[in-house]
Amino acid sequence: MARFPRAVSIGMRLSDIILAQHSPDERREESLYWHHVYEVVTPALDFLAQRVSRELQAEGYQVFPVPASLPYSRETLRGVFSHKLAAHLAGLGWIGKSCLLITPEFGPRVRFTTILTDASLATGTPIDKKCGQCQICVVSCPVQAFKGKEFQPEDPVDMRFNTRVCFEYRHTHACGVCVAKCPL
Repeated sequence: MARFPRAVSIGMRLSDIILAQHSPDERREESLYWHHVYEVVTPALDFLAQRVSRELQAEGYQVFPVPASLPYSRETLRGVFSHKLAAHLAGLGWIGKSCLLITPEFGPRVRFTTILTDASLATGTPIDKKCGQCQICVVSCPVQAFKGKEFQPEDPVDMRFNTRVCFEYRHTHACGVCVAKCPL
């Protein structure tokens, strides 16, 4: 990873209409939300990342397009690189109590992908906003996966979020309540 000092963060807004009608009890195979996020938006992000990567490579830069969704390790449920952290460092939003990136314009209703590169690109400035007293995502979570703590870059995710509990619930359910319930 050290050979890639920069990252390109690409986001795609989720449909407000689909989120508004979504219920976290829906089974994955019957959910329009799941279809929208994982079968439409996620592949579209991977396609965009490949396209931008080809352009950067054509200019002579090295690139590493990070897949938009799949965890790298099924044991730890961690990817090779955090799309949310890249988008936060690019100044696109802050990491909320839901461990999602919260954008000023669309709240958590944006999915991201990342391209790591050695291209000398301008960098953004992280937004240092917090969720404050809001606990809506924390109390709305059907499996109580969130611990209600603000993001601190030095803290491991486990201090804020039980990834395993969320993953196991989403194995059969099309949850997304943390995305749908956020007031932003």
